[in-house]
Amino acid sequence: MAIKRLRNTRNYSENVRNSILDRRERSLFKKAEELSILCDVEVAIVIFRPGKIQPITWKSASLDQDVLTRYLGFIEFKRLNKLVTHEYYLQKKIDKKEEQISKLEKMNEAKEMEILFNQLVEGKSINELDAREMKGLLKVFAAKMAKLDERKKELNQTPNPPSNKENITLSGSPMEESFNGPWFIQTIATLGDGSDIEFSPKEGNGVNVEDDGHSKDLD
Repeated sequence: MAIKRLRNTRNYSENVRNSILDRRERSLFKKAEELSILCDVEVAIVIFRPGKIQPITWKSASLDQDVLTRYLGFIEFKRLNKLVTHEYYLQKKIDKKEEQISKLEKMNEAKEMEILFNQLVEGKSINELDAREMKGLLKVFAAKMAKLDERKKELNQTPNPPSNKENITLSGSPMEESFNGPWFIQTIATLGDGSDIEFSPKEGNGVNVEDDGHSKDLD
């Protein structure tokens, strides 16, 4: 159901505000009636208007007083167990929105680092980066190196190697060639001391990985 945007009625006249309040009261009472029937519960509503002594009650003043008396008869722990105040309700909505904003910020930062990584591959100078961008790029490099090592292990663990000793060439991806190139190694050395990222040795089970990113079966 679509949520209507609330209007600021402070600048309205008193007659207009009272008319809006009457409509909202009728809508609230209708929802309370539906809740009472569908859930088989007792619902009481008490509304205090500014400047009015007698409150507005639903369904009746006697029923509301009985429900309120029984509620106050419970011990404080039980009363507060499922109590929801307006502030608590709004705080939950704020926390949810802040969580969504945090997730969006992380997604945007990840996309920004990917774009920056591609710009560096295309020839952007590393001297143009600040500390935050360098830190983000180090995380991107570490993640890509981990994926690359995992892919190499999958290629090295071929279940059924060919028996006719034919030369099979495994074409490296452009990203793998970039990681194996001298430019990438020089960039990592410029970003840090390289202690956080380790380069796996180029060896496998029966497969010789050459410098050009291709591998051939050993005799």
